[in-house]
Amino acid sequence: MEAAGGGKTSLVKHGLKSHPLLQPKGEGHMPWIMLEAAPSPATTKALGIEILAKTGYTDVSGNPNEQEIWRLVKHRLAALKTVFVCIDEGHDLLGTASAVEIRNMQKRLKNLMQGEGAVSVILVGIGELRHLAAYDDQINRRYQKLAFDDISPVRDERLLKGILHTLCAEAGIAAPKEPDLIERLVHASRRRFGWFIKNALRALEIAAVAGASRLEKAHFAEDWAVQEDAEVGKNVFLSNDWSKIDLSEKPLPPREKKGRRSCCCHSCRSTLSKRPCHMPRAWPAITPTSAWSRF
Repeated sequence: MEAAGGGKTSLVKHGLKSHPLLQPKGEGHMPWIMLEAAPSPATTKALGIEILAKTGYTDVSGNPNEQEIWRLVKHRLAALKTVFVCIDEGHDLLGTASAVEIRNMQKRLKNLMQGEGAVSVILVGIGELRHLAAYDDQINRRYQKLAFDDISPVRDERLLKGILHTLCAEAGIAAPKEPDLIERLVHASRRRFGWFIKNALRALEIAAVAGASRLEKAHFAEDWAVQEDAEVGKNVFLSNDWSKIDLSEKPLPPREKKGRRSCCCHSCRSTLSKRPCHMPRAWPAITPTSAWSRF
C-alpha cells in the first residue's frame, strides 16, 4: 500500500517476473497472473471473469452464475499451477460496492487462498486498500500488509544521488552539479520514489533532445512547467522559495497508459510505444524497480 506515484506496481511486477521460482515451465504453466486494474464496475462476478481472461479462458458463454464462475477460476488456477494472483489498483474493488458485495468479494478471494490448489493473493493499491481487509478479522490476519515509506532528501541523499548519476551515465549525459537539486526533486515528486524516477527520466529526455552535455536544473524546470502547468513562481525548480510551495493538495499528473508514453519533445507531442522520436537508440529502459536494483 502506498500513495500514487511510489513505484509499487513496478516493484511487484518486477518481483513476479524475475523470481527464479516463478518462471513458466512450458505451455500450460502460469505461476502468476496480474490484473492491471480491478474490473469496472467492480462486482464479484466481473472480477472472476477478469481472472479467467488472464488465464487465457475467454469463452464465458451461457451466462454462468457467480458460483460457477468462481468454481471455474479455482479449477483454472490449479490446472495452470498458479501460485500468485495479483490485482493492481486493488482499492478500486471497494468502489461504490455495498458492504454485502465487499464481504462477498472477500469470501471469494479467501476461498482462492484455501484448500487444494490454493494461491496467494496480492492486492496493490493506495491506503484505502486496508479497508478491504478490515471488513473481516480473519482476512485481516491472513493478509500481510506492506507499506512503503516516503523518500527523504536527507536520509536517502546518497542513494538518490547515486541513482541520478547512474541514469545520467546510461544516457551519456554528465550528472547535474546544483547542490539543492536532489531536495527540489524529492519535493517535486511528493517524496514518492516512482515519481522521482519519472521526473528524472523526463528531464534527461529534454536534455538529450536539446543536445545538452550535462543534466541541469533548467531541464527539470521545463518538464515541470509542462507536466504541472505551473507558473514560474510556482515552479519547484525555479523558485527561490521552492520548499514553501505546497503540493499536498495538488494531484499528481495523470498516470500514463501502460506500455505507452508521450514524447518529451514539445515540438512534436507524439505518443510513442518505445522511445521519443528524437532520442538516441541506446536510450535505457529504466523503471523504478530497475533503478533500485542497481544499488
